[in-house]
Order: sequence, then structure tokens, then C-alpha cells
Amino acid sequence: MYTATTRDGALRAVGSRAPAATPRTRLRASWLRHWREAQRCAALNVPTGTVKRGRA
Repeated sequence: MYTATTRDGALRAVGSRAPAATPRTRLRASWLRHWREAQRCAALNVPTGTVKRGRA
């Protein structure tokens, strides 16, 4: 899979099965990521930004 640029300059995934994400979907995913990280940090009683997400 690789990324391609459309005429308006938006990046789009090429070769993946998932359709290209809309700005709203990207924003929602980003918000959920931050929210999950905040929950994890609160549970571990550590400052936000010190817990890695996903694989190291």
C-alpha cells in the first residue's frame, strides 16, 4: 500500500481495502486516541503524554 495525492492535495491511501478517511473521521479517530490515552494515564496515575500507545 502507498499514499497518493489527489488534485486538491489531499492524501489518499491506495491499495488498501478501506476507503479514504474523511476529515471528520480523522478528527474523530484523533479525539478517541487522545481520550483513550487520557484514560490510560489517569488509571496509571501518570502525566498525560508519558504512556506509549500502540506498539513501541
